[in-house]
Parts: sequence; C-alpha cells; structure tokens
Amino acid sequence: MQTVRPYDGMSITQDTRLEPGIYALPNGIRIDADNVTIEGDGVHLVGSNYKGVGLAAKGRRGLLVKNITLSNYYYGVRFDDCENVKLSGSTITRTAEVEPYLHFLYLWRPVEQAFGAAVLLNNVDQAHVEDNDLQHQQNGVLMYGCSRVTVARNNTSFNSGWGIYLAGSSDNLIEDNTSDFCNRVFRREDGTERVEADAAGLVMVHGSSRNKILRNRFRCGGDGIFIVGYEHPGVINGCNDNLIEDNDCSFSPNNAIESTFCKGNIFRRNICSGSNYGFWMGFSWENLVEDNTIADNRIAGVALEHGHHVRFINNRFLRNREGMRLWTRGISVLEYWPTFQVAHDFDVENNVFDDNGIGFNGYTGPEPVEGICYGYHVSGNTFRNNRHGARFARVRDSSIVHNQFENNARSAILLEGEPGVEVGENSFSDNAADVLRI
Repeated sequence: MQTVRPYDGMSITQDTRLEPGIYALPNGIRIDADNVTIEGDGVHLVGSNYKGVGLAAKGRRGLLVKNITLSNYYYGVRFDDCENVKLSGSTITRTAEVEPYLHFLYLWRPVEQAFGAAVLLNNVDQAHVEDNDLQHQQNGVLMYGCSRVTVARNNTSFNSGWGIYLAGSSDNLIEDNTSDFCNRVFRREDGTERVEADAAGLVMVHGSSRNKILRNRFRCGGDGIFIVGYEHPGVINGCNDNLIEDNDCSFSPNNAIESTFCKGNIFRRNICSGSNYGFWMGFSWENLVEDNTIADNRIAGVALEHGHHVRFINNRFLRNREGMRLWTRGISVLEYWPTFQVAHDFDVENNVFDDNGIGFNGYTGPEPVEGICYGYHVSGNTFRNNRHGARFARVRDSSIVHNQFENNARSAILLEGEPGVEVGENSFSDNAADVLRI
C-alpha cells in the first residue's frame, strides 16, 4: 500500500495510506478505480465554505474507506452508482446546514437538490456505513435509491435535520445507531417558535420498504422516527413492510414514531414515551403494533385516524392522557384517499392500560364524514387505575369482551351516543361504575 500526502483534487486509483496531517482541500479527493482501500488514520481534510465533496466516487465497486476525518464540505463522503463499498471508523462533521429558524424541512427533495450531509449514498447497492461519528451538522446519512446497505453503530446525534434518511431505499438494515437530539427550532410568520420542522432521528419516504430498523436510539428528535407514504397533493408511494424493532424513540416534542399512509409495517418492542404522541399512525393499514412500552405521553400513546386492519397486541400504555385513540375527523386529504372515510377493523388484544386519563378511546368524530366507524374489537386487556377504562362513541359492530377492569376512577366502560358495542363477559372490581351510558 502506498503512503502519499493528500493534495487538492487528488485522484486515487490504488490502495493508499494518506500521510497524517490537516489539509485544506476545497476540491477534495476522488476515487477513480475499483477495489481500492483508503486508510486515513490521523488525516483531517478541510473544505471551504461548506461546498464541494471531501471524498467522492462514481460508478465504482469494492471500495473501503476507513479512519478519516472530514469537515466543512457540502458532503463529507458522496458515493454515486456504486456497489460493495464500506465507510468505517471515520469522523465527518460540520457539513452544510441551512440557516436556523427559517426552514421547515421538505422531506421529498430529489437527490439533485439534497441537503448537505456527512454521507450521501445515491443508487448504491451492498454498502456498509459502520462505526462512524457523524454528529453536529444538518444530516448524518442520506440514502437515495439504495438497497442492501447496512448502517450500523454510527453516532448521528445533534443534527438539525435528520440522523438517517431513506428515500426510495429498500431492503436495508439500520441497526445499533445513536441518533439523539436531531431537531431544529422553526420560527413561524407570526414570530412564534416551535421545536418541529420535520427534523427526526430517522426518516423514510418515497416507497422505502422492507427495511429493518433494529435497536437504535432516536431520542429527543423532532420526531424519533418519521415514516410517510404520501406527498401532497395526492402523490401516494407507501413505505411498506418495514420491521421497526427494539428502538428507543422517546422524548420528542411531537411524535416518538410517526408512520402514515403506509401498510404492512411491524412495530415491536419499541419505547415510545415522554412525547406528545407515542405513535401517530394516520391512514395506516395492516400494521402490527406489538409489545411496545408507551408511557407518559402528553396527548395520546397511540393516535390512529382513518386507518383500518391494525392489530395492537401486548403493549403497555402507562400514564398517558389517552392510551389509545382510534377515530375519524373528516380531513381534507380524504379527497385523495376516498376509501378511508371511516376507521374500521382493529384488534386490541392483551394490552395493559394503567393510569391513563382514558385507556382506550374509539369514536367517530363530530365533523361530517361518510359513515360510522366500526369493527373495534377489544379483548383480553387489563384496564386499571384509569379515569375511564374504555370509551366508545358513535361506533357500530364493535365488541369489548374478556377484559379485566380494576379501580378505574369514573367508569370501566363509557358508552356515548348509543354506540353499537357488544359488552360481553368482562371482569370488574372496584370501579366507580362498571358500564356508564350517557
């Protein structure tokens, strides 16, 4: 392996060890051959005015880059149309960032207009981005049109946009990363400020499907995880059949996990606590929410409007204002989703609802909608120490059977507006009222 001193605009075509030092290289380095290894121990490449790319490759395969430091570029590392590449052990920071306060981030930018980032992968297959420090900029890892990429054990925290972003990227593995405090303050026209702007620890858009999101930390983000299969007006491209398992997404000022307009996703053993909403799941269908801890959320543990055929099994809803809210409200997006007027066909089984304002809340909203929500089936759950255990309002063809209700302060079951609910055999003890009808 040759050892060389880096210079601006350098082209590398063979295995290379870069000579340690700090180098001002506004035009960066290019990799112009396949099967090349670059070792950068003790090397710091510095760009100029957050422009250009520190290390770039296009149309290459078999690349390994390790232990290099880059800063002050638009992209630290950018790989386009590459295959079988790896970036490891590197520190990439202070890449390009939009001004604070002024920008509500647009989730669907094409790659030609992509925001700055530590790492941009565009049309890359079979890659590994592992054990890197990608903090303190706008974005950590951006993936456009990628497949079979493993993003593992990186730290993409304290970014003002997204820790990890997938657009049109499927069959990837995102595991054991820390993407905490990916957030930004947005100032509205009236001068009020909010911590929002669609920043998030992890974002998936444009049909990013069949990904595995495992054992990551997405805490204190604008959202922890943000998955969306819809772009206004009327562009539908679901992010479907993803596995989201064993992640901590807590302490968002908005949603620990937001997943909307998508089907077939599995959410298992996540921690979704201390946020406005643990899960926001509008227009979701055929999802599974299983064995999650959903606690201390200010508004609701789960909020799912205009969805259907979702199963909630073995979750723990603790100390939320509402444990679960399944409802409709007749919002304008129905113009593009005409079959989603009502919410229907939910199975709520073997969950624990403890110390919530309302444990389970299923209803049809007061705004004009076509039809009444139906098929809310609540069975085998434990409701204890709630204000109201379970509430139903303006629903039909629903049931609540084989549940245990204990020490609920106002009612075990609250039925409003003559709902069509079968109240079957349940166990009641020490409730203010077992079944309250108003």
